[in-house]
Amino acid sequence: MNPEQLYAQKEQKRILSKAMNELTPGRREAIELHELGERSSEEAAQIMGISVSAVTARVFPGRRNLRERLKHYVGLSWASGRGTSRPIDRRSYATHRQAAFSTCD
Repeated sequence: MNPEQLYAQKEQKRILSKAMNELTPGRREAIELHELGERSSEEAAQIMGISVSAVTARVFPGRRNLRERLKHYVGLSWASGRGTSRPIDRRSYATHRQAAFSTCD
């Protein structure tokens, strides 16, 4: 990676981290477990001590909130991962999620 790409990647991580921190704690935890941690709804529910439907009720609005917050920073195409506001495909998005949070520790 060249210096510009490294800078862009760090900036994306910073923006995503800031957007995640702006979510309510319940939505943030559900997204971290279900989306970023790639756990099933059942696993996330068990960890959080809530029902599967409660996890779903936190994940979907959490995604929408993230998309809205990210649009303000970098525009719709990066926020949605495709240039539209369609739901995120977990297979193609997984690498980006893991890369974004791998250095946030």
